[in-house]
Amino acid sequence: KISPNFVAAATTHFTIAMPPQERRRLLGPETSYMPVALSDAEHQVYEEPEKPIGCLQALVEYPAFQTLIGAIILANAIVIGLETDEKEEDWLFPMLEDIFLCLFAVELTMRLCAYGFGDFFNPDTSDFCWNLFDFTLVMFGVIDRGLCWLERLATGPQLYIVLMRVFRLLRILRIFRIFRVMRQLHIIASGLIDAVQSVFWVSVICALILYVCGVTLTRLVGHPEEGDTLALVKKEYFGSLSSSMLTLFELMAFPNMERFQPVFSESPSLKIFFVIFVIFGAFMMASILTGVITEGMMEKSRMRQEERRFERETARAAFVRSARMILQEHSGPDSAFIDKSQFEKCKSKVLSVCETDCMHLREKDLDAIFDLVDYEDSSIVETEELLYGMVQVSAELRPMSILELKRSFARGLNAVSQQVSTLDTRLQMMDARLQQA
Repeated sequence: KISPNFVAAATTHFTIAMPPQERRRLLGPETSYMPVALSDAEHQVYEEPEKPIGCLQALVEYPAFQTLIGAIILANAIVIGLETDEKEEDWLFPMLEDIFLCLFAVELTMRLCAYGFGDFFNPDTSDFCWNLFDFTLVMFGVIDRGLCWLERLATGPQLYIVLMRVFRLLRILRIFRIFRVMRQLHIIASGLIDAVQSVFWVSVICALILYVCGVTLTRLVGHPEEGDTLALVKKEYFGSLSSSMLTLFELMAFPNMERFQPVFSESPSLKIFFVIFVIFGAFMMASILTGVITEGMMEKSRMRQEERRFERETARAAFVRSARMILQEHSGPDSAFIDKSQFEKCKSKVLSVCETDCMHLREKDLDAIFDLVDYEDSSIVETEELLYGMVQVSAELRPMSILELKRSFARGLNAVSQQVSTLDTRLQMMDARLQQA
C-alpha cells in the first residue's frame, strides 16, 4: 500500500512549474537579458557606484531647461540674420547680442559648476567635444565684446579690426548648438558625419571615372580636324582634360544631353557613350551616395535605440534595488517571502519608486501581479518572484523575453518529467515487492 505522505510529496513536485533556483537564475546577470534583480552586494561587482546628482546638475539636464536653451539659440540665429540685412538699428542689435552672450555665459557657468572642470573637460565623456565647442564659442563672444569696448578700436591697429570681424563671423556657429539640444537633429548630423568617409571614397570613384572618360573624350572629340563645322563647340567642351572633366561633371550633376546633341548627332558611338555615362556616372553614383547616407542614418538610429534600451534597463535595475529594500523592510524576519497584508502596507512606496525610475505601473497592476505570482492562492509570494513579475509587466515584449519564458517552461517540464520518472520507478519497485510478498 502506497503511503499518503509519498503521494502528497509527489503531488507537490508536480504543482511547481519552475524551481525557486530557476526563478533566481533568470534574474541573475549571467543568463538574464535584463540584469535587474541582483542583491546589493552582487550589484557592487557588476556596476560602479552611481554618483549622486546635485540640484544644479538636475536643473541643467531637465528637458524644459534644454528646450529653453534651444529657443534662445534659435532667437540668437534670427537676430544675427536680421542684423546682417538691417543696418539702421545700430543701437538695438549690440544690446541684444550682449543679452544673448550673458545668457550663454550663465548657462555655461551653470554647467561648469554642475559637473566641475574635471568632468566637463574629460576627454572620455561623450559630451567632451560639445562642451569644448560651447566653451570656445562663449570665450570668442567675450573676446569680441572686449575688443568692441576698447576705446582705441576706432584708431587702433588693423589687427583689432580683423579680429573683431572674425569673432563676429564665428557667432553664426552658435546655431550648431541646436544639434545638441534637439536629439533628432543630433542623430541626423551624427549620421552625416559618420557618412563622410564613405562619401569621400565614392567621390574618389567619381573622380577616377571623370578622369578616364575625360581623357577619352579629349583625344577623340577635343582635337577636331580642320574644316570641322563644330570645331569651336568641341574645343569649348572637350578641348582639354580639365574642360572635358568639368563638362562631364556638369552632365553628371544635371543629365541634360540636349546641349551636346550637335556633337554626337553624327556619331552613334558617341551617343551610346554619353548614354552609358549618364546611366552609370549620374544615376548610379546618386544612388550610391543616397544609400551610403541612408545607411549612416539607420546605423545612428539603431545606436540610439540601443542607448534607450540601456537607459531603460539601468532604470529597471535601480527600481529593483529600491523595491527589494522596501519589500524586505516590510516582509518580517523571513525576507524571502511577503504576504498580502505586508504588501498592501508598502505598495505606496513601491508606486513612488515606479514613478522615480520611469516604471509604468499602476496600483491595480501591482495587485494583479501579486495575484498572478500567487500560484497556490496562499496570499504569500516570493519577493524575487514578485520583482520579476513587476519587471516583465513594465517591459515591452522582446524576443529574448519569449526565449526566457520558453526556457523556463522547458526546464520546469523537464523537472516534472524527472519527478514522474522517479515516481514511476518507485511504483514499479513497490509492485515488485508486493508480488514477492
